[in-house]
Amino acid sequence: MLPSLLTSRLKTILWNDYDMVIDSFAKNRKWSFRINTLKTTGEDVLEEFREKGIIIEAFEWMNWVYIFDRVHEYAIKWSNSFYAGKIYLQSIASMLPVLVLDPESWDTIVDVCAAPGSKTTQLAMLMKNQWHIFAIEQNQIRYDKLLHNCALQWASIVEWVKMDARHWLSNTSGSVVIENNASEIEFDSVLLDAPCSAEGRIALDNEKTYGFWTLTNIQKKAELQSELLHQAFDRLATGGVLVYSTCTLAPEENEGVVTSLLVAHKNAVLEPIDIGLSHKSWWKQWLAQFGKNTTYDEVLANTVRILPSEDTEGFYMAKIRKI
Repeated sequence: MLPSLLTSRLKTILWNDYDMVIDSFAKNRKWSFRINTLKTTGEDVLEEFREKGIIIEAFEWMNWVYIFDRVHEYAIKWSNSFYAGKIYLQSIASMLPVLVLDPESWDTIVDVCAAPGSKTTQLAMLMKNQWHIFAIEQNQIRYDKLLHNCALQWASIVEWVKMDARHWLSNTSGSVVIENNASEIEFDSVLLDAPCSAEGRIALDNEKTYGFWTLTNIQKKAELQSELLHQAFDRLATGGVLVYSTCTLAPEENEGVVTSLLVAHKNAVLEPIDIGLSHKSWWKQWLAQFGKNTTYDEVLANTVRILPSEDTEGFYMAKIRKI
């Protein structure tokens, strides 16, 4: 049973989509993977899965992405393609922020909260391992996973930094030497997939996905997210793009955090997000109102909510350009 306060908030947030989202919490969502084009054209991956009877389906709106029923998850995780780093298991929604950022070869990019490396390695793949990505992570276990995944996926343009991103972005840790004086440069692009309350990942058969949920946690996460977003925007080059994302439904962590940036920085402009998925039932615009006392400016219509569904987990995305 979800906490009653959480369900009442979700009704206020989701309105007519509430039942669909709650149903998705009760089902085993489909899972997905992307083929790592730094290592393979994908033909050998598809052949291996055919031989092993692993049924996959191309997600036609995203290149090299396939979805599958959870019944095949262990078979895929035991496949040669998985162990060789030729594929990377990642939810559809988790892949979207990188597509929104739309990195180009020769960009200098910072991935602010990088571990375990899902989006970091996706960035390197789309950039064809050209130029530079700084990947920031302070937790040792997660940092080790980041290093492992980057090595396995052949993401050779990544420079890892084990540090609190807030210290690194604010350039207060002068005792740490960073290659190329990265603490003093501005970035062409920034990806901030922020730590959050993870409401978009709730699964009713796994109490760990919601047992920690409290309003206090949402408030603390929103404060951290806002601090990270403001500092990351300060390090963005003029003309550069920052993509902010979370895997939560809480407006305090989504529209609220983005609003705080727009109010504080008049040179921050929200750009429309159009990556060809707006026809999907789980693709929604921003939340215009939350409760009786909170309304959000119409400019936030440029941000996107991905509702939890049978296809993927929930997400929120905002594309911000510095002018």
